Amino acid sequence: MRKLFCTGALAALVIASAVNAEMKFGYINSEAIFAEYEGTKEAQNKFNKEVAVWEQEASKKQQEIKNLKEQIDKQSLLLSAERKKALEDSLNQKMVDYQKFLNDKFGKDGTALKKNEELTKPIIEKINRIIEKIAKEENYDYIFDARAGGIVYAKKVYDLNQRVLEALNKEN
Repeated sequence: MRKLFCTGALAALVIASAVNAEMKFGYINSEAIFAEYEGTKEAQNKFNKEVAVWEQEASKKQQEIKNLKEQIDKQSLLLSAERKKALEDSLNQKMVDYQKFLNDKFGKDGTALKKNEELTKPIIEKINRIIEKIAKEENYDYIFDARAGGIVYAKKVYDLNQRVLEALNKEN
């Protein structure tokens, strides 16, 4: 549905531009810009270094779990019930800690995601400022993103939100 709407909107803009030859359109490929920008490469390297530290820590925790499991398996017959239970409790706690660590670092709201956003947000804002500057200096009416399929810049005069809201409110 959304794609159909976007396609319809784009068709309407093309028709409008045919009627009004003074409209000016442009497009970018945000993925290509982001990939080729040197600042992105620097941010990616910084991010990769931090992730490598977390991965080493995760690997260390995983090795501790493996070693403790092997110790329990090898010494199972020689351990008192009390000592065996203490080791198994320790193993279970290490596994819980490991899962918590993975979730904290790499989970849905983890540190890795937040760090990635922290590093990429200034780059995205810089790209958007430059797009807006080019659009205004060169008098573009619309600039589309070929990758995302949406508008990244439009002259405010074409914003219909307020008119649509007013019409909706009149119908109530």
